Parts: sequence; structure tokens; C-alpha cells
Amino acid sequence: MHPLLWLVVAFLLAGAVVFVSSLATRRQLPAVELPGGEKLPTTALQRRAAWALLAVLALSLAAAGSLLLFGAERWWDDDAVRLTFTFLLLAALGVYLAFSISVRSLAIREDGSFDERDTAIMARSCAGVGGAMMVVVAAWMIGLVETYHETRLIPSYYLFLIFWSLVMTNVIASLAGILLAYRRS
Repeated sequence: MHPLLWLVVAFLLAGAVVFVSSLATRRQLPAVELPGGEKLPTTALQRRAAWALLAVLALSLAAAGSLLLFGAERWWDDDAVRLTFTFLLLAALGVYLAFSISVRSLAIREDGSFDERDTAIMARSCAGVGGAMMVVVAAWMIGLVETYHETRLIPSYYLFLIFWSLVMTNVIASLAGILLAYRRS
């Protein structure tokens, strides 16, 4: 199986790790009693995390699409393609930075837009990140070893791809952890 297919499997497993860790986060949140059938309104943190996740996913998928369109070897050799790929992922990191800054500004406000549930969710939002990153690294290792076992020569451009896949796994898992913790909490 091609190493990039292993990565798709890894991202699916990483999503499962983040989901399971969000279940633990939900159990630690303070209980909220609502009268007959009312639902909790969407919080400012939840809205910002959803928009940030959508933007990060769109940029990451565009970068992945360019990689799949051109292939890893041509992607590495063509400066324009590689720089576009890198720019898209740096833009995704910029979105995450803007999200982090906006959350910090929410937390210091005194208007009640950031409460103890938001604080608890933010404290546990990265609970599944480590596990998700370990799954991605394991998939890369297995995929590359199995693909290049005969030659024992793994192309160096895969180091670049491993780095970016881990960075984006961290960002996406953090944002997904926030949103998953709000489900039925």
C-alpha cells in the first residue's frame, strides 16, 4: 500500500483517538441542568473553534490535494508546487494563531462569554492530541518501511511530509477536541 494511503488510515484512527478522549472530557465538565428539552446555546468559543476548524481543514485539504495531484516526487522537485503547499499550511497555522488569540481575549473579558465550562474544555482540548500524533507517526513508519523495504532507501522528502502531517494533526485534533467536548455536555 502507498505511504499516502497509510496516512489516510492514520488520520481516521487519529480522529477516533480524539473522539474517545473527548468522551473523557465530557465526563469532567460541570453538569448543566436545563428545563424541559432546552438545548445549550452555542458558545463564543464553540463558534470560533468551528470556524477555525473549517478554515484549517479547507487549507489542509487544498495542500493535500496539491500533493496528490502532482505526486510526492514531482511535488518535491517543483519549487512552485512545494511553496504553494507550504504557504497553504502556514496559512492554516495563521488561522489557528488567530483562533488562539481570540480565545485568549474571550477568557480575559468580564462579560460572561467565557465560563467555567469553556475553561474546562480548553484545559482538556489537547487530551487526544498526543495519541492522534502517535497514530500518524506509526502509520508513516509502517507505510514507508513496507513501501521501501526492498531498497531500504526512503526518499528524504517524506521527512517534510511527516513534519507537516504531525503539525496539522496537532492543530486539527486540538480544534476537534474542543468541538467534540461540547457535544451533549
